[in-house]
Amino acid sequence: MKNLLILMAVLLSSCNTTNGNSTNPDNAASTVADVSACILSYQTKIDQLLPLEVIKKHYTSDMSKAKKKYDFRPEAKKHDKDTYEYTWESGRSRKMKMMGRDMDVPSPNRIGLKWVGSGLFMITRKATPLESFKAFYRNTSAAEKETAFKKTGEVLKEKGYDAKTTKTATNMAKELSADDIIFKEVAGIGEAASWRIKEKELTVLVGKITFQIVVDISTNDEENLSIAKKLAQEVLNKCK
Repeated sequence: MKNLLILMAVLLSSCNTTNGNSTNPDNAASTVADVSACILSYQTKIDQLLPLEVIKKHYTSDMSKAKKKYDFRPEAKKHDKDTYEYTWESGRSRKMKMMGRDMDVPSPNRIGLKWVGSGLFMITRKATPLESFKAFYRNTSAAEKETAFKKTGEVLKEKGYDAKTTKTATNMAKELSADDIIFKEVAGIGEAASWRIKEKELTVLVGKITFQIVVDISTNDEENLSIAKKLAQEVLNKCK
């Protein structure tokens, strides 16, 4: 499923014609490179990049029952997929649609940091990191999605998947991408930033890498995003 979604992202981005160019002067580019290198230096200790005391500066409600979870991957090349979160019960639930069925699943409170140093967005292969970021984290039209679904089916068939598996995988991808608005562009953070509305994750671009702030503590999405922006700025400030 993960590989299918990455394939979908590449195919969808192929329809994009973003023409934005970086206009940073050399000294600004150097500063970005320094910040990026600093952030990467925390890749194996991301809980130090956004410690609990910093989180509590911006989220002041009770976290006494929060549990820390750090998913640390043993392989050195996979630390860009490490995740660190505090989670605790919220009493909220969210709706999911899987295989044509609507399901209510628990939605715990979550605050944390993940995927520090990820360059996944670069698979769109645009001329600059900024263009690649905007091509990856963008909303697509219904026509673009149908084209991508068709191409995905063709690629899966070429890779030897049978018709039933291809249809099932394509239908699941359609369900997961059913919403027209998946991303929300966020100004004023890093070189670019995008809020993943369902996942409650703010992805921030710094140079050729990204990091993601997770904040899911309210049914009010503006409150989630507001705190996420403040925590993202704390990460950037730590490396200035």
